[in-house]
Amino acid sequence: MTPKFKCGMRNAEGGMELQFEGRHPLRRGMNSSFQIPNSKFQISGGFTVVEMVLVLSLLVLFVGATVPAVRGLKNEQIAREPVTELTHMAKEVRLHAMKDRRPYQIAFTSRGFSATRYLSPYLQAGQLDEFLHKVQNDEAQRADIDTAVDPSVAADQKNAQTNASNNGQPQAPTPPPVFKEWTKSYTLPSNTHFSVQFWYETGVTPIEGDTVKLWVFQPSGIVTPMTVRMDRDTAHFEASFNALTADIVKESSEIQ
Repeated sequence: MTPKFKCGMRNAEGGMELQFEGRHPLRRGMNSSFQIPNSKFQISGGFTVVEMVLVLSLLVLFVGATVPAVRGLKNEQIAREPVTELTHMAKEVRLHAMKDRRPYQIAFTSRGFSATRYLSPYLQAGQLDEFLHKVQNDEAQRADIDTAVDPSVAADQKNAQTNASNNGQPQAPTPPPVFKEWTKSYTLPSNTHFSVQFWYETGVTPIEGDTVKLWVFQPSGIVTPMTVRMDRDTAHFEASFNALTADIVKESSEIQ
């Protein structure tokens, strides 16, 4: 049996009184779902099937439009990564050239690019690999020697030099500091090809096979202006570098 309800309203002066009487809209045992009269299709929470279909359709359209944009952004990031690494490396090479007061270089090969002190204007790929391998071996041997030295022996040698200085005895001349080679390399991702063009060249040079191109940094911090282009299957990125700061001054990208 549906319970009845009765409500009334009276104004502040005790005048007219309105009364309403009707049946309660909720039956005993009925759940709390909101229902619209004469609606054949109803979902708990107050949404109709038509409304839900409309919302899902909008979501499908939104996702369909977002997926290509995300895929294009990922392709652009992959194509941009080598240029980003080259930009960071150029900053470091420029600082080393100014600090050591000697020319440094970035050598472009088909595998990627490597930073070293300036070696030769006619540097070959095999010579570069041999130099990098030698630097790695020297660093490993130096690390082994530093590990093998007994700290107590090093402390005794330092104390002996200090006592000789305090007693006025002549000290052995300090050996000149050994120049420590600094190198850094970056390997290109698979399916990535690139080409470079210096300001004095009329066309681009694809870096493939045994080709080696040198980007030289002077002790003054000046570098040869250059444009590099990275190519992948679905993304291309091009950047031009400034001669004074080695910063990117112009860039463009193509996403397919």
